[in-house]
Amino acid sequence: MKKQGMIISFKLKDGVSAEDFLAASDEIQSQYLSKCKGYIHRQVMLIEGIWTDYVTWETADDANAAMEQSESNAVAVKFSSLIGEIVEQNLYPLERVYS
Repeated sequence: MKKQGMIISFKLKDGVSAEDFLAASDEIQSQYLSKCKGYIHRQVMLIEGIWTDYVTWETADDANAAMEQSESNAVAVKFSSLIGEIVEQNLYPLERVYS
């Protein structure tokens, strides 16, 4: 089974600073994502006002379960509350991984 790359690109809600968002990003990373089954790694990027959160998962089932369970996790709900418009959200099978 191929590993999966989840890409979510979004804009922050009006009034949310990069500093506040990155603090919430650190919190969801340490208290939720890093503990989810199948989690491999995560990268957060910003270009021209659009944030991209890229997470690699062992399987699509792991990625989907983490997204579903995040709806009832207080740290994940807090993180999500800072996000305004979703620009893109997709899950892709990884054909090759280079380091």
